[in-house]
Amino acid sequence: MATKTERKLAAQADPKRKSDAVLVPRPECDAGPLHEGCSGPPPTPWLSWKHCFKIYEFREYVIRLEQAAATLQAGIKIRARFEHALCPMGRKQGPIVHSLTLLPQEEVKIYEYDRYRRATSTSARFSQRSTFFSYVSRVTETLASVKTDFGTAFSSTASVAGSAGGGIDLGIISFGGEASSSASVSVSNHLNVDSVFESFRHVAEISSQAVETERSIVVSTFEENVSIDTTFRTLRNANHCHAVTYFIRRVFEVYCLSTRLVGIEAQIGGNWIDINAVPDALRDAILKQLGPIVVGQVSRRNTEIAIPTDGLLYEAELAHCSSCEPEMERRLELELKKLALEVELLERENERRKSRIASGELSEFVPCCPQPEEVAP
Repeated sequence: MATKTERKLAAQADPKRKSDAVLVPRPECDAGPLHEGCSGPPPTPWLSWKHCFKIYEFREYVIRLEQAAATLQAGIKIRARFEHALCPMGRKQGPIVHSLTLLPQEEVKIYEYDRYRRATSTSARFSQRSTFFSYVSRVTETLASVKTDFGTAFSSTASVAGSAGGGIDLGIISFGGEASSSASVSVSNHLNVDSVFESFRHVAEISSQAVETERSIVVSTFEENVSIDTTFRTLRNANHCHAVTYFIRRVFEVYCLSTRLVGIEAQIGGNWIDINAVPDALRDAILKQLGPIVVGQVSRRNTEIAIPTDGLLYEAELAHCSSCEPEMERRLELELKKLALEVELLERENERRKSRIASGELSEFVPCCPQPEEVAP
């Protein structure tokens, strides 16, 4: 039996001999035969952007169980984990940053001043989403530090995301709870998914407003003292009789906020154990106390959260009234009519030439209107 090397040499010696390998066409960018099985996998397709970034919140509660065990007389601590999902919906126009009206044939320079980049160092600059995460953490810490007295001090959540001024590097922020048991706060209200959603909605809206305030952009028609930190562009109104007004707005990314209860854990022996992994008797007692609170519940409400971007939208609006005198408007109309007649004449001449070619007249073409001969001086 011939070896692989011998078969290869025989194929080279006899070019008419066909190879057993199946040839498949290469991609257009690299023409030439290619053996089947040697090509790489197809490129990964681009999908629509539907990624939701999530923030997790933990709430704790101490349940008093009707059991005689000494270890359970003080109650058992449970922890509920809520998932706040921010899913992109699109973008929308924000408030007007600046407006400017240009008269006909007017040209002006407009300057954009980014306060955030000038006021912060390079190492302290983060994206809009990271800044939003940071403010969510700081606002939650502030709200958690303000305890309301209903007969017993009660704290709903407390942030463990680090110092208030620290940057956020992860796409998820965790909140740890320091809640203590309160006779005036029921477990159904404290762990109700709609109540948790409404509480976090306030946090998200405050954080969004804080991001907009911190990353404010000033647009003006005068140049800043330090021109290196400003960006300018030239706007020109090429119209003859109508003014143009530019409305400059901020661009916002819009997300749909929803809340879901994704897990319930019980603290046993200093460790947090999933509710499904605890002993059956204890699990049944906990679930009885929780009542309608079950894993998988989704808030019945959702809302839009708008996060500002660093982008600006220039929207031009043409004035309705003309600023030209009637004679100028009439002159412009006549000029447009003259151009329309010239275009019509060219179209007719093009049709005449096509008809000559279609009839087989291929002789030298003579224009219909010969130019007058120039008289030598």
